Amino acid sequence: MPARLIDGPAGNDAAVKVSYRLVIAAAAVGLLWAGLAYNMSKPGDATGYLRTALQVAASAHDGASTGVLIGRQQLDQQVFAAFAVSAYDDARQALAGAQKKLADTPPPDKTSARLRDRLAPLVQAAVRDLGDAAQASGDAGLSAAVEALQHDAGRLGDLIAEYQ
Repeated sequence: MPARLIDGPAGNDAAVKVSYRLVIAAAAVGLLWAGLAYNMSKPGDATGYLRTALQVAASAHDGASTGVLIGRQQLDQQVFAAFAVSAYDDARQALAGAQKKLADTPPPDKTSARLRDRLAPLVQAAVRDLGDAAQASGDAGLSAAVEALQHDAGRLGDLIAEYQ
């Protein structure tokens, strides 16, 4: 005959109370996790998205402008190669951070999605043109990349001004 862990009616009541408490505690923890997951995954409001998009645009603008400055200094032979490499890396990091932030923030509504659809190609163009400037092997290629970066920075500046 199997041994009983809890003898008598009082023992069964205690076991039932413990199991109910465990079920209630597990349900509470589950609801807490579900609420946390919802809050972490729900899209922000349009105002918050606009603020994030403007931060992305400003970072991309700064990265493109840095590329323009370094490229012009290279064309004028006013900068050491090691300094140019370091400056291009800093600008690339700013642009990579901007791209990541834009990709990690889903637009909460159609208006925000339109803003994202305008901003994303500008950031991508700045990344591409900065890479072209950093890898340019001659003055003609560097000059073309600098002009493209100048254009990118201007378009990003226009977008920022429009939404501020």
